[in-house]
Amino acid sequence: MTTIPPVNQEPADYLNAPNGDRIAYRWVRGTGPTVLWLGGFLSDMTGSKVMRLSEEAQARGWDLLCFDYFAHGETGGDFGQASVGRWRDNVLAVVDGLTDGPVVAFGSSMGAHMLSLLIQARPGKVAAAGFLAPAADFVTALMLPGLSPEDRRQLQVSGVYMMPGYDRDVPMSQAFFDDAARHTVLGAPIAFEGPVRILHGMKDDVVPWRHGVRLMEALTSQDARMDLIKDGDHRLSRPQDLDLLVATVAELRDGVAASALEDLQRYAHDHDQGEGSAVDDLIAQRRSEPERH
Repeated sequence: MTTIPPVNQEPADYLNAPNGDRIAYRWVRGTGPTVLWLGGFLSDMTGSKVMRLSEEAQARGWDLLCFDYFAHGETGGDFGQASVGRWRDNVLAVVDGLTDGPVVAFGSSMGAHMLSLLIQARPGKVAAAGFLAPAADFVTALMLPGLSPEDRRQLQVSGVYMMPGYDRDVPMSQAFFDDAARHTVLGAPIAFEGPVRILHGMKDDVVPWRHGVRLMEALTSQDARMDLIKDGDHRLSRPQDLDLLVATVAELRDGVAASALEDLQRYAHDHDQGEGSAVDDLIAQRRSEPERH
């Protein structure tokens, strides 16, 4: 089936990943660090959060990259062949194949688990991390414990549990659960020293906000803050929620951009790069970039 993008989106580009997946992505080209969006379970690039961030990126001159995992959106594929490990490989393929330098990464729900795996797999690649309704270890800590005795019996007898709650029942095989158990993150500290921001609704009935606290505790960064939205649900897609998301992305992105400029200035000073040097020209360019709000 061909997925038709919304009228205000350009057609997707495609990345041929090392594992053979053809990953659909969209890239709003801009300045400063790349903001990488990692979506949730069965979410895609047409979601309200991606659309709002794309609008803000175009207006503010941000560099924004988003993509669809295997068996999601325009990437397509048989969900029966999907796995947490395969989605992790999609993330690494996008980061390795499309980005240069550190990124500002933001993970929503399942995307928070993918971001945690990225932090572990590519130390130093993520300069700042944002999480929305983070579902770290979403399969082993949330899905599997939530299965009823009847659900478990179905999984044991047929090897597949048909999970309701989406536009179609989703096949969850025993192999899917076994693979997820090999890609957990909450069993040990997650080494990360960059800034961390977490947004979580206290009325989230999919990922309880206290589960978000577990991720906060696992991340080693001391520059970590969790904002609880008392009347917020799991989606956090109301206008005020999206405003908060944009403000949080801007905080992380602008902080990383400012730090990069300070590093350039320090390098120029330490290496006596005077006026007219290539480094001086780059500093001037960074300083002249318009602040678009």
